Amino acid sequence: MKLKLSWKDIESRIYLRALSLPTLPWAAPFLPLVGLPNALLEQPCIWESIYTQAFIEYETDYRLRDWTGSPDGERGEVIRQVVTKALPLLAQQMGRNVAIDLEKWVRFHFFCLEAKRAMREWERTLRIAYFSPNSRKYQRKIPPPAVLVPILPEIQELVDLDRRTEINHALERVAPPPPYEQIPEEYMEHCYEMTMISVVLDQALTLKALQTIASRLNDTERSEVVTWAQAQALIMYRDGKPENLCGDKYLQVELPCFDVPSLLDFSALDESALDGTHHS
Repeated sequence: MKLKLSWKDIESRIYLRALSLPTLPWAAPFLPLVGLPNALLEQPCIWESIYTQAFIEYETDYRLRDWTGSPDGERGEVIRQVVTKALPLLAQQMGRNVAIDLEKWVRFHFFCLEAKRAMREWERTLRIAYFSPNSRKYQRKIPPPAVLVPILPEIQELVDLDRRTEINHALERVAPPPPYEQIPEEYMEHCYEMTMISVVLDQALTLKALQTIASRLNDTERSEVVTWAQAQALIMYRDGKPENLCGDKYLQVELPCFDVPSLLDFSALDESALDGTHHS
């Protein structure tokens, strides 16, 4: 998967905010739905402690510097250094796999445009499989392949629009208003973190549906599902883009790898980082 992450100022702030989501008490009821590592959900206090310390370091460093006229990316570099220190601490305390899974989670949901498009296209396409004859668009429905039909009841809650709406309404009820200093979001009814969770919820539920389908099928059967999805996406919506499905790339039990190395490979705990050498 290709990553759109250059650690510019805005991108880096999004990364830091994304890492805060597992630490928000009001978000806790929704976190099991968003695809975070299970270990993180079972022992949230570990990451909360690491993140809190990282954020304090960032805030301290940020306030001590004069950013007047600083080029785009200079503030982002401060965040990159903080994150590159925090993730290895998580790896030390909960295992490397947990840290990598958290990093992949942030990358997938916030910095991979291809994945965003794929989840949106798969979501819409899978939903069509549930259209009843009473639907005004039923005539555009292509019967799903026989291999998919037995799995549809199992994933229905994951793609059902009414359920997603219900979850989002519940999220809105508990999300706090934006803090005064959260610019330019001060005109928003809810904090920016609520919007982030809402976006991740949609993507994560679709991904879970795809992983469930993939776990039940062999390669040939998955190919049948892809062929159906491409044909269905093409005729269902005027803006349907079958190419956005990316074939069977996301119809897998495991996510494909990113095209860049993990930040754990550039650990701020390494001697090379401690002597002042920075990696880009």
